Amino acid sequence: MKRTFTALAVLASTMGLVLVGGQAGAAPESQARFELGIQSADAGINVYRGSDLAGYGDFNADPDGSVPGDAIRACDTLADGWGIETQLDVNPGATWDTDRVVNTRGHASPYCSGWASGNIGENTPVAIRVCLVKSGETPICSGRAFGES
Repeated sequence: MKRTFTALAVLASTMGLVLVGGQAGAAPESQARFELGIQSADAGINVYRGSDLAGYGDFNADPDGSVPGDAIRACDTLADGWGIETQLDVNPGATWDTDRVVNTRGHASPYCSGWASGNIGENTPVAIRVCLVKSGETPICSGRAFGES
């Protein structure tokens, strides 16, 4: 059964300061911009620094060949010292609660993490977000994209 993944809210503007966990953090040297894409039941968030694609995070709702269902991954495409992290929140509430996470920390770009998968019951609400991450820096995260498994 196909799952519906509908965006209700996503940050798609250039950011100077971002509130993450109640603290303000400065954006990396070039401003970060996040763009959400939805294709069928799958979703992805692209992360740009200036005009360069820095990386992306994917949510795959249903199994497709060797790609598992209810799975997330993170891909870093820009050798800039920042990594990409993809987070999944199952049954999201008012505050973010990470239930599954993958990242590209410790790997040279270009690099994609493996898929992190696990069964999520049908019609369960979920949310994903993608963050720029770097040791010693506050993560810079996209807005939430809400959906249903």
